[in-house]
Amino acid sequence: MKTIAFLFIFTCLFTLAPVTAHEIVQLTDDIESIFLAPQWSPDGEKLVYVSSPGWHQANIWIMDSDGNNKTQITSGLTGFGFDYPWSSDGSKIFYSSIKYWIMPGSWTYDLNTEERKRIDRDFDKPVFSTDYLSAIYSVIFKKVYSDRSDGKSKIVSLQWVNESKLFIVEDEGDTQKLWLVDSDGTNKSLLTTLSGGNTRFLWQPEGNSILYVSKDSGNYDIWIMDSDGSGKKQLTSTPEDEYAMGIAFSPDGSKIVYASRNTIDRTNLSSFEGFFTTVWTMDTDGTNKTKLILPNASIYFYPSWSPDGQKIAFERRSDVGRYDVVVIKADGSDSAILTADIRGGAFPKWSPKGDKIAFVSLKDEKTDISIIILDEKWRSAQSEAIASLPAIPQGNGKKSPGFTISLVMMAFLIALELQKITR
Repeated sequence: MKTIAFLFIFTCLFTLAPVTAHEIVQLTDDIESIFLAPQWSPDGEKLVYVSSPGWHQANIWIMDSDGNNKTQITSGLTGFGFDYPWSSDGSKIFYSSIKYWIMPGSWTYDLNTEERKRIDRDFDKPVFSTDYLSAIYSVIFKKVYSDRSDGKSKIVSLQWVNESKLFIVEDEGDTQKLWLVDSDGTNKSLLTTLSGGNTRFLWQPEGNSILYVSKDSGNYDIWIMDSDGSGKKQLTSTPEDEYAMGIAFSPDGSKIVYASRNTIDRTNLSSFEGFFTTVWTMDTDGTNKTKLILPNASIYFYPSWSPDGQKIAFERRSDVGRYDVVVIKADGSDSAILTADIRGGAFPKWSPKGDKIAFVSLKDEKTDISIIILDEKWRSAQSEAIASLPAIPQGNGKKSPGFTISLVMMAFLIALELQKITR
């Protein structure tokens, strides 16, 4: 397995060497299930994740960080986006739900009271939430909500600003409306309206700026603006579209990591995507650009900063189709593959405590939630903003049901979501 991993590793600023982390622990043992995008609670004690027991279901579960006390909190066809389903105080979770196959909605779930509130009822038009839920929905029903000729709009981004406010982007096809909404769906305030090709909106931690990817200058580049839509500034200018799923703020909001898209010479390669990415960091004003990894026939997805901002975890897909979790020091001085000794890994998320990385582990045709217990070299100081998570029901020990899916299908789901976001 190590030999295979080495085959697709090319020139880097520093050698991207396989390492054995202190320990990798599999938290779920639910054979042949989909597990997508595990997300840590703000105090690092819980994980929320999506499991699919059948073609017509995708359920949200919560478990302790050691895999105990698995609790199912939704049923039917439900899911959440790539980032930030938790409120900052850990008391609520945002999720999407499709009712009766034709009535999608956006909801919050209170972990203390188990109360659910729909937050999109007072939008002017029907709202369709886009995340992995809609990817699964599209596969099942062969329906992709890219054609808005019917006048429908959809939520394409949601992020908690604090424990009481949600930042929501509503896409109407040729315009995007940016809102601040109370977590119960009331007091909706329009921040600004954008026109043209814009995607991947991120609210700045500890700040009031919005990072996004825009086509205003001809092709997709990274931009930043004030929360009221003023002060727009282009941060990158490249001949290729920037890669929207490789962008993230540092925990303090002062830096940006991004995977810059490059075309690939396919003469001697069989790249599925037809491009690769290089990894950079920069300040939020676009200065101090630093290349962390040179092109190496790989694509870097879903960056996750360590709580102290000193390291970054990525999902890396190689030209031969292998997925791995890699870590890179934020100054580019070192990097390593953390999943070299197992089948592979995807969707890494760094624990707020800094000592673990949760990810989706891949084995044959099965997926599970696992954690990497980091050794001293790659451990991070914990977040300064760790909050106490309110008590929630401890569950009944019930295991998530299973769902047969191949790695090819998982790759398809990823490609489908990326196509919607990057184009």
